[in-house]
Amino acid sequence: MHNYSVSEPVLVVDIGNTNIVCAIYQQGNAVWTCSLQSQRERTSDEYYSLLSGLLKDINLKDIPYVALGSVVPELARIWKHLITKYAKAVIYEINGLSPLGLTYKSTNPGTVGADLVANAYAVWKKYEHNSIVIDLGTATTIQVVSSKGIFEGAIIAPGIKTGASGLWDKAAQLYELELILPPALLGRNTHDAVLSGVIHGHALMLEAFINRLKLQYFDYSPIQTILCGGLATLVHPLIASIDIIDKSLTLDGFYMAFNHLRQSQNR
Repeated sequence: MHNYSVSEPVLVVDIGNTNIVCAIYQQGNAVWTCSLQSQRERTSDEYYSLLSGLLKDINLKDIPYVALGSVVPELARIWKHLITKYAKAVIYEINGLSPLGLTYKSTNPGTVGADLVANAYAVWKKYEHNSIVIDLGTATTIQVVSSKGIFEGAIIAPGIKTGASGLWDKAAQLYELELILPPALLGRNTHDAVLSGVIHGHALMLEAFINRLKLQYFDYSPIQTILCGGLATLVHPLIASIDIIDKSLTLDGFYMAFNHLRQSQNR
């Protein structure tokens, strides 16, 4: 983790389209994590009831800081109300306008997703190397970040589960199945054929993007490829060009960004 961090506990809240991932960091390490479904119809009181039940021995009122990133504005408002009502913590919202020292090639950094910002900041500070970052979530995102903190841009594609659910919804003879590595490239039954199309298809797409990006950004060579997200370990064996798996990259990025903003305030 980064070489500076606050001594008090920090709650990190990463609000995505499918899940809300929470973590408590102490002295730079995540000591507790949980995942909740992103449901827009839930109130702040309902989310607090779920969260407090999972916190067990940790009292939300004892947490002085919250680092929050969201790609769902209405859920961000709900969680800010939750924190204000039940925790009284200082909220640091991380987004493309946060003064983190990143340089964006985008004409409007405010439109860059909070998850992309967190990944870019984390890979810049943790690895200090030109990097392709792939995050496997509801959407699959691919971004290029230089060792100097230049965010070149991103690719956003349907995630593995998102693409698979579209296939299942449209094909009457297909059914939702557990996402596991298929036994072979060619399936010998419908189950394995669908698995191969979903998993191998995604892996081949990522390999093609990685190769094309390395050609386009040849001046960044050598460039490493980092894989993160909940399905990282599933896809990793099928992509030879992955250098690092870092499943905590996004949460670490939000926490590290908070630390930077907090330290900047105290200068």
